[in-house]
Amino acid sequence: MGRHALPAAAEDRQPSRATPRTALEPAPASPGPQLRPRGRRSALGPAAARSTFVEHPKPTRTVRMQWRPVPVASVAGTAVLSRAAVLRAERAVDPRHIRRAANAKRAAILLAPALAVTSTLTLSMPANAATPTETQHGTTTAQAAQTFTVAHDVKVPVVSTDGMTTTTTVVSYPTLDLRFGVTTAQAQSALSAALSAGGDRATIVETALQYMGDPYVEGGASHAGIDCSGLTMVAYAAVGIPLVHYVPTQDAAATTIPESEALPGDLVVYDDQDHVGLYLGQGLVLQAPHPGEVVDIVPMYSAAHHFARLLPAGS
Repeated sequence: MGRHALPAAAEDRQPSRATPRTALEPAPASPGPQLRPRGRRSALGPAAARSTFVEHPKPTRTVRMQWRPVPVASVAGTAVLSRAAVLRAERAVDPRHIRRAANAKRAAILLAPALAVTSTLTLSMPANAATPTETQHGTTTAQAAQTFTVAHDVKVPVVSTDGMTTTTTVVSYPTLDLRFGVTTAQAQSALSAALSAGGDRATIVETALQYMGDPYVEGGASHAGIDCSGLTMVAYAAVGIPLVHYVPTQDAAATTIPESEALPGDLVVYDDQDHVGLYLGQGLVLQAPHPGEVVDIVPMYSAAHHFARLLPAGS
């Protein structure tokens, strides 16, 4: 017997069977090997001393729950709570959600007239700004929005006079690229009148016609590729008028004139100074349009434009 253990009393050695046990009392240990009871171990002493421990009861926690009405779906007599229904119910009673919904509704009411006006607006593009993909078959390719025609071996009569004798010369152009409904007869008439006028204006138009069919290349000024201001630059260089390869600078160097005074060789400039062409007369323009196209003849621009003159008065 260890020195820390006390002899058990007689009543502790054999519990009385006459005393009834409650439901919470443990059953008497059955005879057999004694198991070491679990508990806090003591640093010193035998197992009998190490098995004793003191329980410290914790204070009871009280949780207060707030009841909220939640929609319940009944399936075959069984109540089923949907997570989505729970979230909707919580948002329905959340003041912040109610405030956000009211603000969104108010914003929708205020923006509705502006959206209705915006949806009715259409963007008007100039006729020569379209870049449809084309495949030529023969001499004419019909498009849904335009007609692109390559007129071959066009004969243009040029009438010249020296005061006493009138001479008519027929100039043949291998190809004329005509776009947006311009016919061969219209091009022949306009070119004939422009070239027959002679002088610097005829030289400007004739020089620009040499680039007919050449591809558009941004910043180009040769038959390998040319852009709109490059075409006007080389055309006016033929009559000794140097121009900067830039539309706003060319427009600034010219004098704005009314359409009624425009003559072949004058400049036709977009009001936003994004494009320039050469006026051929009779409502036609010779131009280098945009990437993917070639130098061609088109009707007068539908975009806002004005006429500008670089030649001296009387030319």
